Amino acid sequence: MGTFFVYILKTSICLTGFYLFYRLLLSKETFHRFNRIALLGILLLSLLIPFCEITVPKESEVQQTLLTIEQILTLADHVPQTEVQALPSSIPLWLLVLLCIYLLGILFFLGRNLYSLFHMLRLLHGGRPEKLEKGITLLKNIAPFSWMKYVVISEKDLQENSKEILIHEMAHVHNRHSIDLLISDICIIFQWFNPASWLLKQELQNIHEYEADETVIRQGVNAKQYQLLLI
Repeated sequence: MGTFFVYILKTSICLTGFYLFYRLLLSKETFHRFNRIALLGILLLSLLIPFCEITVPKESEVQQTLLTIEQILTLADHVPQTEVQALPSSIPLWLLVLLCIYLLGILFFLGRNLYSLFHMLRLLHGGRPEKLEKGITLLKNIAPFSWMKYVVISEKDLQENSKEILIHEMAHVHNRHSIDLLISDICIIFQWFNPASWLLKQELQNIHEYEADETVIRQGVNAKQYQLLLI
């Protein structure tokens, strides 16, 4: 378990560093597909880099502090069986409290996501299905949203602005935006304490909306009329 906590700490540092780099250099760019790939690449690199070992001639104070924390966290994984009873005195109490809070946070956000997923699946099964192109299913139920191969839209919106809304939501489906959000939600479950994980998901959601809006405009919808609809 100690090794797992060390890994989470390292991924958190990598994720924060890469996200700050993205905000400084790429967030203002309008190449939305590239930005989306960059954000997903940040998640992937943050997961892989902690497995790499880098040696330096002289360790800085920050590195020494991190190494000390790593040694304390991994103590439980390497302590001999005969010394298990002495383990609590070897690990600072404040660190045990933080680890317990972290585990409780994981359970809370995991439960919240599972509840949201269950609630959404109930909504999807409660709608009236209608097959569209490429295996997409249209459900006439509540306010418009999309998930995987499902597009949900209310009867009122379907009658008044069906073209624009359908193009927008189907763009989310075609670009597989739901998979991005699922990956970012899994990241948040384990990185719930890290603001960078929440901000990264928000950046992805914004990029998804930009991509869907561009698709609507490319389909010939009047830009000013569409802006009024969004407002």
